[in-house]
Amino acid sequence: MRKLIILLLFAGQLNAQLEPHMFQIKTNEIVSWNYHFGDDFEGATVDESKWHKRYPWGGLLADQKQYASPEMLSQQVGILHLKVKDNKGFYPVEDWMINHEEAKKHGLEIQGNGVKLDYITSCIWSKQAFRYGYFEIRAKVPSGQGLWPAFWLYGQNQKDEIDFMEMKGERPNEVHIDVHCPDSCEKVFTKPFGLPKNWGGWVKMNQQLTDEYVTYSGVWLPNSLTYFVNGVPVSHYAGDFDTPMNVIANMAVARDGFAFNPGPNAETKFPADYQVDYIRVWKLTSDNEYKASKFLGANTSISPLKYGNHELNTDDADMSIKRKVRYVFDKRQASTELGFLSFTPILTNPGNSVGMYLIQFNGANPSEVEISMQDEYRNVFSVVKTSAGLHELSFPKKGIYQITILSGKNKAVFTVTI
Repeated sequence: MRKLIILLLFAGQLNAQLEPHMFQIKTNEIVSWNYHFGDDFEGATVDESKWHKRYPWGGLLADQKQYASPEMLSQQVGILHLKVKDNKGFYPVEDWMINHEEAKKHGLEIQGNGVKLDYITSCIWSKQAFRYGYFEIRAKVPSGQGLWPAFWLYGQNQKDEIDFMEMKGERPNEVHIDVHCPDSCEKVFTKPFGLPKNWGGWVKMNQQLTDEYVTYSGVWLPNSLTYFVNGVPVSHYAGDFDTPMNVIANMAVARDGFAFNPGPNAETKFPADYQVDYIRVWKLTSDNEYKASKFLGANTSISPLKYGNHELNTDDADMSIKRKVRYVFDKRQASTELGFLSFTPILTNPGNSVGMYLIQFNGANPSEVEISMQDEYRNVFSVVKTSAGLHELSFPKKGIYQITILSGKNKAVFTVTI
């Protein structure tokens, strides 16, 4: 995708003139989001100003004989690789990470500064914590029984948890979503008998998720969570959490007899690689509409870009739920969600251009959305489709531009000064 020909330039980095914008397209409104935090993993190494390279408490799981090691992280060509490998002998682990009582209880062998482990895993953990927002990851998870990648939030009270995505390599079409919190707040009462059950479960999609780049995301607002796969709503949770949370992506290995079993079998290939294109966090903004007398209408007639035939979706637009989890899927909430439209500053070879946006869409029904742009002299500019199938909006010279998004009767406008 974009990694083949562009370098993302978010505000505060190389191109401070253009800022990223994202819009949540709904049947009854267009919601504007501000870019707040993220990483496109463009550097040679993990950005330690943003991430811990293991769990803050260390990452040794004595009962499962595995450990999250910074050496299992790498970045290449704009992709973060979270790897996992099997381990044949003793592995060096700092003594402060070892609970010797737990080690003895679970028969964990210790020899000098080494611990006998079965698997070496990986994790990144944000140093910044967040409360509310839109959280997204675009990633490729590996196939193979027992492989267990995830994207989740963990509360600073060490109790609350939001699982936007947990996968198992042997379930290529399914994603697990969940919440965890004290006082049984995750309990739901299923019909027809009103029996209590933990909220969450496996959602089956109509397409393969493993070995493909997929966007997993969620909107966390006061008293609600909505989960998405490639912009398609898959579940809705009515509840809230008491604490800010850190963002985590990790690659683990399930074990027989533990959570998310079964563990690996003879066909599972090691090392395995969980590849992350980007992680982003967006916050709400209230100034969705920009009104200025300069922009009174275009003096050039160019049809606005339309999402016809799903042509602007960067990931597969035909993604849908094949099997819903009844007690987590809210039909009324899902019916309002159309998708997410983002404008990302990019650097390529712009020619006479002074700036450029990459346009991406993830969603269930993009055909009702239109985009148009005009400058302060009412000249209209169109979106260009490149040979690589990407869509770009180019600014030919410095000035003020207004970009308009229409979806049915809903409208959002933002301006760019460049």
